[in-house]
Amino acid sequence: MNSNTRYIIQGIIAGLIVLSAGFSDKPPEKPQTGYWAMNGNLVTHYFADTTDTLSGPEIYELQDDNGLPIWFGRHIFKDVCMSGECKMIRLWLFWDGAGNFLGIQLHETEPLTKSDHTEFDSTDYKKLEAILGDSASVLKELNPEDLIIVPDSINPYQAYEVDGYTAATQPAIAGAVVKDAVYTCHTLWHTVYGPAQNAIQKINHDRLNENYLSLWFNSPNPSYNSWALLIVKGFQEFHISFSLNILNCIKSENEALAKQALDYFQSSHLQEIVLQKKMAELIPDVSTREKYDILWKLTALKAIDEEVVLKLLHFFEEEKLDVGSLNLIFRMISAEHLQNKKIKQHIDTLSTHENNYIRNLTRKLTEGFK
Repeated sequence: MNSNTRYIIQGIIAGLIVLSAGFSDKPPEKPQTGYWAMNGNLVTHYFADTTDTLSGPEIYELQDDNGLPIWFGRHIFKDVCMSGECKMIRLWLFWDGAGNFLGIQLHETEPLTKSDHTEFDSTDYKKLEAILGDSASVLKELNPEDLIIVPDSINPYQAYEVDGYTAATQPAIAGAVVKDAVYTCHTLWHTVYGPAQNAIQKINHDRLNENYLSLWFNSPNPSYNSWALLIVKGFQEFHISFSLNILNCIKSENEALAKQALDYFQSSHLQEIVLQKKMAELIPDVSTREKYDILWKLTALKAIDEEVVLKLLHFFEEEKLDVGSLNLIFRMISAEHLQNKKIKQHIDTLSTHENNYIRNLTRKLTEGFK
């Protein structure tokens, strides 16, 4: 028997071992610790995953008393082929209610191991969870054969059955994986962002209505608010009901959510006078950058309500807006606005301001309307 034939036979035997293990595998017992110890109402969803027939066909969902998902979980039983044999990974994988990676939970007697058969330590697990939480990981576009550099001395039929000491991890991805566990990282990353995540999104989309979205916007979890915002952006029939909820997200301490909420509002939305007023009212409660973002959005509108202009001038006088913002406020003012006695009074006061820059800027504004 030549070497090539031997390697092919080894591969077939390994595959049969994996399949037999899968068919004989009993449904796993649910642990009493970790994610499984959390309080809530458990719901079971069945789905067909033709890409992963060894893992559990159930997606479990833990809901709070209002029906908002706390987490989704699936039992994972997959093979990681290396060193001429298939190593099996067995663990629980969890997503939050929005389908974002939440964490893993191991079976007590089955730790993850590396290519040299040493067990993961606490640092390795911490890095693995960070890798799995990165939806934009470099692993996204890589196939298993892209993960390692195979020495010229290795027979090509063996190339992807070698261990971590014979073949080196590609330098470009070394920092993106746990050392000596590149295949495990790759396998689990594609499991997190595979069919199960798609099934979770479908579960949520099938429930879409105003009551369900209200639960998400009222959640203290920024990731849940972000998911609800994306839904409204994609389904504008919900805009009227939730535009004020999205405005409220601009005040979030979570910078990503605040920016997402600001970016949501386009000029077409802000033609609504109520939204103009509500957005201007946010000024005292947001960061300097967000104040300028709001002013630029209002500046881009063809028409600004008089009450909005008055409110912004008040904020400037109360030093809730800095001198640099005055130029943007003045861009919003039209000749019609100056017919408003209160606005005219503010402008007259600013034209005699002690600050020379403010006086000159104000005089240029009034001269432009003569």
